[in-house]
Amino acid sequence: MFYILESKDQIDWLENQTNSPLYVDVVSTNFYYHSKLTSTVGVYIRVVGDKQGYFIPISHDDGLNVDKERICNILKKAQTLYTLNKKTLLYYFNLQRAIDISLVYSMSNYKRLEYSITNTTIDWYYRTHSENPNINRIIPIVKLYERCENIFNQIEQHLELPIPDGFDFYNNMTTNVFYLLEQNGVGIVYDGFNELFKPKNPLYNTENNTVYTEYNLYNSTSRPTNTFNSVNFAAIPKTPEHRQCFKPQNDFFVEFDFDGYHLRLLAEQLDYPLTNESAHKQLAKQYFGKQDISEEEYNRAKQINFHAIYGKIPEEHKNLKIFKEVQEYIDAMWKSYTEAGYVWNPQSGKAFTNKLQDMNPAKLMNYMMQSLETSNNITILKDILKYLRDKKSFITLYTYDAILFDFSKEDGKQTLSEIQTIMEKQGKYPVKFKYSTNLVL
Repeated sequence: MFYILESKDQIDWLENQTNSPLYVDVVSTNFYYHSKLTSTVGVYIRVVGDKQGYFIPISHDDGLNVDKERICNILKKAQTLYTLNKKTLLYYFNLQRAIDISLVYSMSNYKRLEYSITNTTIDWYYRTHSENPNINRIIPIVKLYERCENIFNQIEQHLELPIPDGFDFYNNMTTNVFYLLEQNGVGIVYDGFNELFKPKNPLYNTENNTVYTEYNLYNSTSRPTNTFNSVNFAAIPKTPEHRQCFKPQNDFFVEFDFDGYHLRLLAEQLDYPLTNESAHKQLAKQYFGKQDISEEEYNRAKQINFHAIYGKIPEEHKNLKIFKEVQEYIDAMWKSYTEAGYVWNPQSGKAFTNKLQDMNPAKLMNYMMQSLETSNNITILKDILKYLRDKKSFITLYTYDAILFDFSKEDGKQTLSEIQTIMEKQGKYPVKFKYSTNLVL
């Protein structure tokens, strides 16, 4: 039976299948390269429930290539459309209604969806020609098709998973936010970066002294990681040598850093009032019973706060109002988790259920705080991205409690003021910022 769709009649037949659920997978020009540096070779489409899928060549050397927009318009008509990684799909097709199977799985099972991509022929091509940015255009279509078929057959059963609580927040808003964050990359000093960070192959995600990062969204707490090509961009070493490997594409790096972020997020859940003064300092005044706090006392307070947030409230401070409320919050979460079987993030709707392994009150609190941090940041990032649409400045890197901007002087100081206003959300989350021409901030 045929498996390559190339003729008008075959494409018309595919269009008539859009009342059935469809699955789509894109074959790019090189599987090792960052999606930003690739284009579409072909598309694998499977009518869910059929015994086989189909490969539609878009720009393959051996195919009677089909217009990409024609395929996009067909996929937009699908009543239900599944894909393996929606953020990756957006690089090739703007299909907002696509359901991310890997996200459904990770939100339901609190682990990543695992599957094999091994194909003997394709593996041979990559062992010998992996640097070729268009390698998939010379690999036989039948082998690309086999790879797609093999992946689908491994994950097909997960299409039956129910959509988890909070899924729309992550499948729609989160996916789009991090897709947009990846677009501009991070400016680097090419030789220094490669020498110190030792990427597997600079060609895979570097172009014009810009390195592209990739946020992975399939984590149990929903907090994204950011590792690509053997470099962890969420944990850049703080040494000057490493930090000097980065340079702005505009004029300056500007980093906005939240003050006592987890403490403020927790205080918001408790309805406990904090002012715009340092959150750690406000509590330090209670611990030490005075208004003037030394640097040593401030650092001790930070340690106390960090441990208290995750359930290790010091005995000498357990009678403070905030710590009584923290303990009540932890106890209430644990009671809901053990008796009802779940707790959920009130902002995103994400649930933490008894499918989580080796859970305890402190660990559950840790998961909730990371989830609250992520969901709150996503709403902030969305607003900033919208604000910067007509500016030269852009977000270049996001790391949990800080956002790094590549700032253009053409946008003026008012832009920094507006960004601060967006991030602080009417004063709830005070930020401070610093700037430099490298990451030694």
